[in-house]
Amino acid sequence: MTLDNRLFDADCTEAALHNWIRVTPDMPEKLADIKQTLGIDIHRTLHQHLRQEGEFCYFPVTFLNVSQQGKKASRVVFVLGRDTLISLEPAPAPAPLTAALQRLQRDTRTTDAFESFALILQAINDATDALLDALNDDLGNVLVQTNSVLNSLEARDRDFGVSDVVAAQLDLGEVEELLSDCIESQLQLVLAARHVLARLPADRLHLKSLYHTLIEDIEAVEDHVSFVHDRVRLLQTTNNMALNVKQNQIVKVFSVITAVFLPAMLISTYYSMNVANMPILEWQYGEPMIIALTAALALLPLLYVKHRGWLR
Repeated sequence: MTLDNRLFDADCTEAALHNWIRVTPDMPEKLADIKQTLGIDIHRTLHQHLRQEGEFCYFPVTFLNVSQQGKKASRVVFVLGRDTLISLEPAPAPAPLTAALQRLQRDTRTTDAFESFALILQAINDATDALLDALNDDLGNVLVQTNSVLNSLEARDRDFGVSDVVAAQLDLGEVEELLSDCIESQLQLVLAARHVLARLPADRLHLKSLYHTLIEDIEAVEDHVSFVHDRVRLLQTTNNMALNVKQNQIVKVFSVITAVFLPAMLISTYYSMNVANMPILEWQYGEPMIIALTAALALLPLLYVKHRGWLR
């Protein structure tokens, strides 16, 4: 059973030539026609999981792509039947679906619904790969900032503060969140591809190689996602290490200052006691001697710390 292409506008009709019908939630009449003709209440499946009802398989897929507004998440529900592919998608159309339609339009031969679905999944997978390239560029900027923070640990003329590390960590947190969404998207793609591969009709077995290649490409992008995710974790660890080193340096400075002034505090405490008879107070050289003793006792811990290399 197929749906009359005249129910849809020009773009949808061009897609329907390849057994692909595109609708959006703001098309109630077309959704009603699909329900009446095919018995599919596709709008109800927008927030459900992969399942099969009769001859139709439902594939909700959430994916990310790079658009003019930045990195955008889109959720599309695909309904795949023996001769029909329907997609319930947001408006405006996600870039990967537009790219898939253009590819189908360049293909002059007749393409069935299963082959069209494979090409759409491939376009979504390619969009994820492009997103990873964009994230890699963002990580390059964070890497420059991280190197600046690390170099400032030894620099004498420039220092960094907690805000520098926090800014980098916030950027890395955003990238990590996007990568998590990418991983979830790739899992949905490979699940859909494997589900279709296991249920190919007998007259579509020639598409097995296409779906096997598609699954390999999706898994390759998954490996790319894992690589970028490991890079993010490494940068996060490096930033945390730089912050810990900086905090240790601050504590070290105060510890050295405390060690230097501790003898002076001890001597001043001793001579501030209310003692009736303190002979040194009547000695002519008592004050210079106390000053010299205080300076010597203050220099001793400083020289020891420097000798041990704790000031580096």
